Amino acid sequence: MPSFASIATGLLAALPLVAGHMEMSFPPPFRSKFNPHATNIDYSMTSPLSADGSNFPCKGYQADLGTPAGASTATFAPGSTHNFTIVGGASHGGGSCQASLSYDGGKTFTVIKSIIGGCPLSSSYDFTIPADAKTGDALFSWSWFNELGNREMYQNCAPITIGGGAAKRDVVIQERAAAFSSRPPMFVANVGNGCKTLDSTDVTFPNPGPDVQEGGGKPAPPSGSCGSAAPAGGAGAGGGSGSSPAPGSGSGNGGGNGAPAPAPTQSSAPAPTSAAPPKPSATRPGGIFITVPTAAEPTTLQTATKTPPAAAPSAAPAAPAPAPVAPAPAAPAPAPPASGSGAANTGPCTDEGAWNCIGGTSFQRCASGSWSAVIPMAPGTKCTPGTSSSLSMGRRSMRIRGSSA
Repeated sequence: MPSFASIATGLLAALPLVAGHMEMSFPPPFRSKFNPHATNIDYSMTSPLSADGSNFPCKGYQADLGTPAGASTATFAPGSTHNFTIVGGASHGGGSCQASLSYDGGKTFTVIKSIIGGCPLSSSYDFTIPADAKTGDALFSWSWFNELGNREMYQNCAPITIGGGAAKRDVVIQERAAAFSSRPPMFVANVGNGCKTLDSTDVTFPNPGPDVQEGGGKPAPPSGSCGSAAPAGGAGAGGGSGSSPAPGSGSGNGGGNGAPAPAPTQSSAPAPTSAAPPKPSATRPGGIFITVPTAAEPTTLQTATKTPPAAAPSAAPAAPAPAPVAPAPAAPAPAPPASGSGAANTGPCTDEGAWNCIGGTSFQRCASGSWSAVIPMAPGTKCTPGTSSSLSMGRRSMRIRGSSA
């Protein structure tokens, strides 16, 4: 007959499984008890990812894609707003969460919502599918970094479908948001990738994206090498994530943008006319970095007021005196910014995380020491031409009318 001590020990060992942590209930994840298609239920869905990253991403459950158990559990239209729900009994004091989408079976994840602090103290959080998100099969990921307890990463992934039509009002609002292709990769830490969150803090994501919700708590940056996109021994898909381009893992998303914390000096439109010889990236125009989709103030006038200062044709005749002093190569260098419309940059760059808006209709970014390929702006949006530490955007002037002659 077992002793009282052995029975008590067994009960204490089972407590973590009974109390659990937290899990996403909607959209229903792979192998969740909330998923009507699941055939192999995981009753430890509330447990974190392995510390060595062996089951990152999605606890490896994205392997169910292509089977009946991997059928879509929800459909969201581009430009529409929904909510994901979290249940469980141990929120570990809150923390920080992200909602992300993957179109490649979990190899890369793109952030669509960041909640810094106080997550998941609420049971429900709103998110908006970007208006230019492509339609088709996708994964919806909820990832969480707890404030108290062991340094862990939690992630649940749900198979979903992006499709259908959003309400016209939602689409108009989303025309002001950042293009899906310009959004950052999901932050990854505590899974053997060299990046750690600090105990008793709510991690501040190095690149949270444009849709951010502040939840209070004790915000603090992560520590270690937090540019690594995926843990070394990831589960099958390897995860395109992290806050900067994935230098160390073979399947990173490559679209990161090295932590843009240094030099956020907001010098309002310096040197469009006089700083001809010294052409560092000090020619950044100022602007308003749209971080929350609810700010509806700056629209058409934002871009209209910033285009004229760049013209300044009168500065050229005043330069005959310093001409013999200035070296000859310095004259062609400032030509691209002087045009006022921006131009595509190529080759290496030193201002990591800087944005370059080209003609108001496309942009590129300095990442991993070189300029990215040119990316078009989302339909209906326009950026302020030039190089800047943030991408200042506004809504294009347009009128939508019924058919007319």
